[in-house]
Amino acid sequence: MGRFDLADQRAFASGQPVFAVPDAAGLVKISGPDSVRLLSALTTLPPDRAPAPGGSEALLLDGHGHILFGLMVLAEGPDLLILTDGSPRALADVINSRRFRLQAEAAPQDEDLIVVTPSPMRASGQTGSTTGPAARLTAVDNWPHCGQQPEADQGPAGPSGPSLASRQIWPRYALARPHPGQSWAGLTIEAFTGSSIQSRLEQLDHLGYRQIDAASLEALRIAAWRPLATHEAADGKTLPHELDWLRTTTPMNSGCYPGQETVAKIINAGKPPRRLVFLHLDGSQAALPAAGAAVHANQSAVGHITSAGIHYEKGPIALALVKRSLSPEASLAVAVPQAAGGLIAAAQTVIVPVSGESDARPSRRPVPPKLALRQRG
Repeated sequence: MGRFDLADQRAFASGQPVFAVPDAAGLVKISGPDSVRLLSALTTLPPDRAPAPGGSEALLLDGHGHILFGLMVLAEGPDLLILTDGSPRALADVINSRRFRLQAEAAPQDEDLIVVTPSPMRASGQTGSTTGPAARLTAVDNWPHCGQQPEADQGPAGPSGPSLASRQIWPRYALARPHPGQSWAGLTIEAFTGSSIQSRLEQLDHLGYRQIDAASLEALRIAAWRPLATHEAADGKTLPHELDWLRTTTPMNSGCYPGQETVAKIINAGKPPRRLVFLHLDGSQAALPAAGAAVHANQSAVGHITSAGIHYEKGPIALALVKRSLSPEASLAVAVPQAAGGLIAAAQTVIVPVSGESDARPSRRPVPPKLALRQRG
C-alpha cells in the first residue's frame, strides 16, 4: 500500500500546482505511412483521422469487445505516439501481429513520464522565464469530457438530438452532475528522454510545484471514477460499457474495429453483464482490500474490487465491478483478511445504472427490413 498522503491530495484539490511520477505507464511509437490507417483499423480511434492536438483517447479490444489496452494517441509528424498504462512491449507486439500488409511498425520507447496539473506559469503565479527541456510528448487527460470536449457541448442522442452524420455522439452511462471527475480534467502527461526528466523536475520545483506521491494520485483517480485498463479491466473480460469508458474513447461513428459488433449491440440493447460502482469503505478497520478482493451481498459473491485507496476527504474508497442486477440499496461487505471477521462494510454509489443503458441508446430499436415488410403485410 502506498502512502496516500492526505496533504498532497488536499493540495491537488485546492488547485495548487502539483506533479507526480506515475508507477506504471509506457510509450509506443508507430512509424510508417500507414500508421493512422493501422491504428484506426485496430482501435476505437475514428477512421483515418489524425489525433487531436492534446491526444485522442481510444481502446484496443479483442474480437468479443473486451478491453485489452487503454490508449492516448498523439501525432509525431507522420508517425503516432501511444501512451498506455499497460506494457509497452505487449502493446507493440499486439499491434505488429495484426498489421498484415500495412506499412507500419510499432516499437516501445524508453521515455520517463510525469503527470502535472495544467498551466505551470498561471498555476504558480509567476511570469518569468520557463526555459527548460522540451517534452517529446504532451498529452491532456480530459476525463470525463466526451471526446476531449466539455460535456455541455454534446447534445442528446436519439430522435430529438443531432444526427450521427452531423456530429459525434459519445455514449455516457454516469449522468451525475457535476461528474466527480471534473477536478481530474486537464491533467497533463509529459514524456522526456534520458537525463532531461531531471531538468524538468527541477524546473517544476522552481515554479513552485509540489511533488505528490503516486499512491495519492491513485486515490484521486478512484474518486474521479476514472478507469485504467490495468486495474478496472485486469481480468481480461471487461467491456467498456461496464466502466462508462465509451464516453471518452468511442464515438458511435468510429468505423470498423475488433469488438465493434459487441459495442454496438450493448449500446442498442443495454444490459452489460456487470457495472462499475464507487464504494465507501468502513474505515474503522484500518485496512484496505486488495485488487481482486471479493464483494459480497447476502453472503454471496457479487463482484470484485478493481482499485482501492484512502482519500483525503472521503476516507477509504474503492472501485468495484459487480453484477449489473445488484440492487443499489444492497448491503455490501468486502473481503479483507486483516479485518475482524475478514470483512469490511461498504456502501455503493451507482456509476453505471442498473438498466445498463447509456444516453446514446435509441428510444426505438431499428426494425430489420424483412421484419418491417412482414409487419406491414
